[in-house]
Amino acid sequence: MQNIVVDNCNTGLTIVGGAGGPMSTGQGIGSLHLTDLRFHYVKVAVSTSVMSDNSTALLLSNSGFYNVDTIVQDTFKSQVLLRGGKGTVNVDTWGFGRVTSANGTTAFHNGANLDSPVRNDSLVTGGRRQFFTRRRPKYDDLGFSQILDAKAYGAKGDGKTDDTAVLKHLFSAAANMSAIVYVPFGVYIITDTVEIPVGSRVIGQAWPQIMATGTKFADPLKPRVAVRVGLPGQVGVVEIQNMMMTVKGATAGAIMMEWNVHESGQGSAGLWDTHFRVGGAAGTDLTVKDCPKLSGKVNPNCVAASLMLHLTTDSSGYFENVWMWTADHDFDTADQTQVDIYVGRGMLIESKGPTWLWGTSVEHCVLYQYQLSGAQNVVMGLIQTETPYFQSFPEAPAPFKPGAFLNDPEFHNCTKTSKSCAMAWALRIIDSSAVHVLSAGLYSFFNRYDQTCLNSGRHDCQDKIFYTEQSYDVWVQNLVTLGSIQMVSPLNGVPTLGKPNRNGFASSILAWLGGSKNITGQRNFAGYRIHTENALDIDRFPEACQNALTALVRCDNHTEEWTLPSYHGILPRDVDIESVCDEGCARSISDWRSAVDTYCGNATWHNGAAAGVLGSFVSQGINETCQTDKKTGKYCNDIIYNFTLSESIDKMPTNELCSDCYVGRLKMMQASPFSYYNRDLFYEDALKKAVKRCSLSNVPTTPKDSPFPFEPSEPRFCLSGVTYTTKAGDTCDSLALKYSVSSAAIFIGNPDILDCADMVEGVSICMPLQCKTYKLQEKDTCMSVAYFAGIQQDDIRLLNPWIHELCGNLQSATIVLGRVICTTPPGGEYDREVNTTNSDPAYSEYADKAIPPPSGATLATNTTKACGRWYKVEKGDDCARVLVQYHISLPLFIQSNPSVSEGSCTTDLVPGRTYCVGPTKEVLTQTLKPIPPYTRFGCFAREADTTNRSVLTLADAQHVKPMSIVACQSFCLQRGWDVWGIQNGDSCFCDNQLRMDSQIIDDSKCNMHCNGNTTNVCGGKDAIEVFGDQDMLRIQYESLGCYSWSKQAIRGTTGGDTIESPDEMSVDACASLCTVTKKSDFFAVWEGKLCTCGREMTPGAKTTSMEECNVACSGQLGDNCGGKGVAEIFTTKNKNVIAS
Repeated sequence: MQNIVVDNCNTGLTIVGGAGGPMSTGQGIGSLHLTDLRFHYVKVAVSTSVMSDNSTALLLSNSGFYNVDTIVQDTFKSQVLLRGGKGTVNVDTWGFGRVTSANGTTAFHNGANLDSPVRNDSLVTGGRRQFFTRRRPKYDDLGFSQILDAKAYGAKGDGKTDDTAVLKHLFSAAANMSAIVYVPFGVYIITDTVEIPVGSRVIGQAWPQIMATGTKFADPLKPRVAVRVGLPGQVGVVEIQNMMMTVKGATAGAIMMEWNVHESGQGSAGLWDTHFRVGGAAGTDLTVKDCPKLSGKVNPNCVAASLMLHLTTDSSGYFENVWMWTADHDFDTADQTQVDIYVGRGMLIESKGPTWLWGTSVEHCVLYQYQLSGAQNVVMGLIQTETPYFQSFPEAPAPFKPGAFLNDPEFHNCTKTSKSCAMAWALRIIDSSAVHVLSAGLYSFFNRYDQTCLNSGRHDCQDKIFYTEQSYDVWVQNLVTLGSIQMVSPLNGVPTLGKPNRNGFASSILAWLGGSKNITGQRNFAGYRIHTENALDIDRFPEACQNALTALVRCDNHTEEWTLPSYHGILPRDVDIESVCDEGCARSISDWRSAVDTYCGNATWHNGAAAGVLGSFVSQGINETCQTDKKTGKYCNDIIYNFTLSESIDKMPTNELCSDCYVGRLKMMQASPFSYYNRDLFYEDALKKAVKRCSLSNVPTTPKDSPFPFEPSEPRFCLSGVTYTTKAGDTCDSLALKYSVSSAAIFIGNPDILDCADMVEGVSICMPLQCKTYKLQEKDTCMSVAYFAGIQQDDIRLLNPWIHELCGNLQSATIVLGRVICTTPPGGEYDREVNTTNSDPAYSEYADKAIPPPSGATLATNTTKACGRWYKVEKGDDCARVLVQYHISLPLFIQSNPSVSEGSCTTDLVPGRTYCVGPTKEVLTQTLKPIPPYTRFGCFAREADTTNRSVLTLADAQHVKPMSIVACQSFCLQRGWDVWGIQNGDSCFCDNQLRMDSQIIDDSKCNMHCNGNTTNVCGGKDAIEVFGDQDMLRIQYESLGCYSWSKQAIRGTTGGDTIESPDEMSVDACASLCTVTKKSDFFAVWEGKLCTCGREMTPGAKTTSMEECNVACSGQLGDNCGGKGVAEIFTTKNKNVIAS
């Protein structure tokens, strides 16, 4: 009872014969829940009797009593159980009866306060926070013009005529007009989905039936909605009352109603006095004549629906007085003869709420009556269920197959001999929260139409009836069950038994608190989904197939990585093999595959692979990983891991080769298209040799076809147009030198090459574009390579992008990528059998000869005239379009047009100016003319707010002629300074480091040629071009101290502000990298190998003791680079030192 107000009386409510005594018939009221009540000026609010610990379970919740003398009184003993008083007495939750606590134990509470739920705002109304209710709308203030009569509109409702088209048009038109649809009594046949749009108001006369029938609803593997209320994601008003949803004949795929609409205001989307009935009535073709009971087999014509009502994820709804009945008898016959009719599921609630179910019932569905899956904010006020009378024949889930809908039950734990296990669940709550069950009667009266299970007093018609899994904030109050051994069965939890809680005919408990403040039914694994609802291309599949594909796999998360073919050997140390090989995991992935096979059929992904291909890879991984030795029971991976180390299969000891584990693994892999067997000839060769040496017979060795169907396609595109078939002894280096290409480009561009140093013979590979090459020597650095190749150090990384920013992997990466690198841009015509690194390939981005600029053209500043192709920039042009259109690389474009820089190419383009887009090779020789080794670090200037205008201060030679890079270099090196810079085209400055307050500026500011060598750029006005004879530019900096790194203490750069260098990190290296590359004012070193750049301190950064910055730098002996969880922070600007 809910939301009742009692005023001015002696006794408000009397529970008659609660536990014997006056007026008792021996069958007391088992359970009564009173919530949201208000009593005013009453002597006794509730009168009852308590004679034993299993008498009426009485619960008061969220109720107020104003000037009530006694709230609850035991009239049999004349004992006050709960006192009232003057003024208002509020009762949160109080009762007497048996209560199951969070740990699963049940005890009698003889009048006590209980834990109270916190009601979500969306579910309540008023200052008393009572659960929201709304009576059905009356529409008594409307005119006739606002009502559309279905029959007047053209619908027949005669149980014969197809009214699908008329109803579709009627509901759409009425919603657009905000009119009410009046449906006179009748039977309205539909043969396809009818949509009731948002904005609809529908009222029936004496429960007119919308009856789904026909072939579109016949396939249980392709469930189809009969009546769809709103579309997914829609918000608004829908009001439906006094209607009935039915089906006719074999409609095994029918979803009787799908509810998508979400309320726009509290309770604006609702269903009142509307019922779902399947069979048991004349005209349904599901009568006793069609579907007699105990026929000994399932009649497919009596499989009548997949699901009655589906509340989808984004929906909400108010449902009052809704009865959902699969007929157990034919009520159009005089003797009400029983029938066997099959409906898969009752009510599936995925709604995130708010959802209210007031006075609802679901009866006789095969898998479950109510299921909450991922639901939230649901009130279930007085629900009632019945298990199908014919079960457990057939055993659930028959005649349906699980997997078409979220979290379908599987009934795996049932033994073949049990007759009371594989039976429908009354209520399942999975992955849900904020659920309020206010009085529930869950009944099982029969077992295969036999009531001995009840009449004997055993009450064992079925084993379990109410299931919970991975849910919390679940409040179950006043639960009554009948005929079930267990009242509540949490996954991996303690069940609440029916026998100790028998209360007269049924079993009842006042409250079940197993999921109120704890997770109930906690899974062994959180689980994962192989595909998500938003997965690319998943919409190509039918909805039931999508549900199967996105089902939760209850496995160790490590197995989620196994969606690609691989060999599954020993697991990482942090992965527990017992967890991976959990029995439930293998069963879960098997269920996933079975559901996908069932509901996806032959459907494929865009690449032709079967729908379940990724899950099959996971399953194969579990099978291989969890393989055990038949004799010892040990995991085979552990046994194989300890085999004798052998150079080849031929040298492998026979007892190991022929062992159960090794041969079993090879046979397992050969038998599956989802193993690595069909991807690596090694395993086929190993099995063939095992067959021979181990004298095995009838063992197939041929690999299974790939699960990805072969599709004839055009030959793999090869940009150079040159292919090569590998021979014995080939390596990436040998081919790179022979064909004047990069060894790394050979490896990266040909995925069939697995080992650069040991190529498989007979593999066709594509040769990359040619370039001038250099073979790395063991002690080479980027600096030495730049010297010998006659190029800038930065160009090495541009031409070979796999080289890290600090060049720290130059040598280590050669193990995988080989030693031959490019020193010129790849491209041009192919020159066969080149065997010298001195070759000079033709580059298509170069012009054969120079031509004059177009007549009247104005060249961009400093653009070369050694050019054979010109382009006049137009307004709106961008660099990318120009480069693509004229097939020229960005570095060459910049070399040809010095007014353009890499970071601002598009903005540097001046409309109306003409640029070179096809230089001759003269540009290359001018720009890359070999000179003594040095590194260019960029264009620098002093910060504007500092007085010193030079970034290098120890020596200078100003206004000198002739001036060049080499001249300045010689001048500074002779004086012992290894950093030099040139300004204004004629002035040289020397130092051993870049001074504080220097900042790197755009290269365009260094735009003056040296007066002694016009091919050299020698700084600009107040801008210094800085060089050095080392790989790294030393920077002057100051330490700001040691800081906690739980939150980064500096911030503000882009493009990746943290660099890791396990072998090369030092404070100087970090300073150089952050200043030159990241243009940052701050840098931090931490954990010995990490460098982070930043442009400002993070507000609230916390200092710590310098003693904590005690981890040695990985590339600088004697210095520390921060510590564990702490970083030493430095700055290159004096203003930051002063501020600190």
